Amino acid sequence: MADPILQKIAEHLVETEDVVILPHINADGDALGAALALGLALTDMGKQVDILLEEEVPSNLDFLPGQELIKTNPREQYSTAVNIDNGDISRLGKRESYFWNAKTRLSIDHHTTNRVKAHYSYVNTKASATGEIVYDLLLNYFKGNLNKDISLCIYTAIVTDTGGFRYTNTTPETLMICADLMRHEIDFPYVIKKVFDMISYTKLYLMKKTINSLILLEDGKLAISYLTYGDIQNYDVKNDDFEGLVNIGRNLEGVEVSVFLREDSEGNFRGNLRSNNYVDVSEIAEIFNGGGHKRAAGFNSSDTREELIKKLIAVIVPKIRREA
Repeated sequence: MADPILQKIAEHLVETEDVVILPHINADGDALGAALALGLALTDMGKQVDILLEEEVPSNLDFLPGQELIKTNPREQYSTAVNIDNGDISRLGKRESYFWNAKTRLSIDHHTTNRVKAHYSYVNTKASATGEIVYDLLLNYFKGNLNKDISLCIYTAIVTDTGGFRYTNTTPETLMICADLMRHEIDFPYVIKKVFDMISYTKLYLMKKTINSLILLEDGKLAISYLTYGDIQNYDVKNDDFEGLVNIGRNLEGVEVSVFLREDSEGNFRGNLRSNNYVDVSEIAEIFNGGGHKRAAGFNSSDTREELIKKLIAVIVPKIRREA
């Protein structure tokens, strides 16, 4: 049965002439894959589509088709803006005005902590990735045909947000969607290799620094690691070099919650949270004005590293003890 909100979103996209698609800052595989897939589909429908990013495409995603839609000289105003894979409009950064200035504002997301206000906002927390929602939108509401490029983008969106189908957000529906995408002869082994396996020498250095900083608390159930501004300022670090560093702690036997902190600029930390079995890290992230999913979430903080770690321990340890 058709969802009335997604139906309205589809109707607006069919009727509009120009669209700006806005993924969250530091766009990951889901945000960028979903944005490119939607953009390619709308372009095939004759729409003028601009995708705006805050940063360069990460090297582990530079194989994705449709990057010609990513613009550096946007219009002043668009008829329709689509916030995609983003539960907090402030995470559009410098591009937020393009969302508010659009005549029609739409939002498509799957985060449980979503608080975006739009003319039509669709949030499906059961979807493993926003890419799943885009697949549903294109197939069942646009009644369009998937092609190889669109399928590759959606597959990448899903495989990244499920950790290669290893995370608990993977559902039977997830696997059926990906099976359908594979029928379009996408090079799925290359996607896995590019997204998960290939690393730069810079990332190897960051992994070493992260491991050296790691501490274990609460009988090994809580892992905390970090990179300071001094660790990274003298290196040509790309955003994708930080991908997966939180899993160094998460993958240790016995760890329930892993925290990874990186100081992007002096005094400003970006926090990544992961859990393995029972702690809802989205609740922890919300305490620090962030958000995400039960098993993966994030936040930003201007506390000192020592203060931030103390606050995190105070919040996380009771959850580990209570929910164990």
